Amino acid sequence: MGFFDSVGKGWRFIKEALGMGFENRTLFKPSVYLVMATVVYIAAWIALIVVLDIDFEENQGTGAVLGAVCTFGSFLIFYFFQGMTVNMVDAHLEGNEVSVSEAFRDARQNFLAIVFLAVISTIVSILTRAIRGDDEGAGSIVGRIVAGIIESVWTVLTFLMLPAIIIEDIGIRDALSRVRALHKGNLLLVGVGEVGVRAISNLLGFVVTLAIVGVVYVSLEVVGGTAGTVMAIGLGGTMLALFTAFSIFVRMAYYTSLYLWAVKVEKEGADAPAPLPLARALKR
Repeated sequence: MGFFDSVGKGWRFIKEALGMGFENRTLFKPSVYLVMATVVYIAAWIALIVVLDIDFEENQGTGAVLGAVCTFGSFLIFYFFQGMTVNMVDAHLEGNEVSVSEAFRDARQNFLAIVFLAVISTIVSILTRAIRGDDEGAGSIVGRIVAGIIESVWTVLTFLMLPAIIIEDIGIRDALSRVRALHKGNLLLVGVGEVGVRAISNLLGFVVTLAIVGVVYVSLEVVGGTAGTVMAIGLGGTMLALFTAFSIFVRMAYYTSLYLWAVKVEKEGADAPAPLPLARALKR
């Protein structure tokens, strides 16, 4: 199973995920809320830093603590709204009613597990930054490679554990054990799916980035003035936010589908049908 085969599967799944989303647009809402909440959260931190006039060079300890708290908060927001997406994708695939309020209640019910997931992700983030270091040279190259591997592995694990936490209402330790049991011997499929979906998402991201650069250039150079600046920020920011929400939704939809399939395989055997979007992507 080569790289291009993986990319083909990734492209097919993204089309199926979008089809699922446009069939029931409510599925997109948590991802949109996530982007909006993150923007407000970052703006609040920037305002706080400006108001307190913190000099991070002189107060490195304070900066490190604030950085860790900020990182934890961003992970907490991310996992909470992604947990809502898991609930809603699961409901849609099972033929049940999709409800934002029910998804919120489900994520809130599993809030403690989400908090622990955010704490561990924060620790992993701090660890990988330390491994990368700031120095140039071969050592930093090795550090970046090792840090990248750790981040990739942990990212996949979190995307697999979140469906276990939300769908089965279990804690993070049980979720990790559940994922390990469900996907033991099936890591190739997980890796190939991740590679394909991520490759296509990155390609689309590159195209969107070029489009945003074009919009900003036209706004500032052609329109110019205050109107051009407002247009650049408004249109460019909106395009970036929409693509970010799309990318987040697709990835979580993939891992939710994969998890549901793994559960069926465990119960029914290798011939168990995959959820429709994943089945079509894999041509099963």
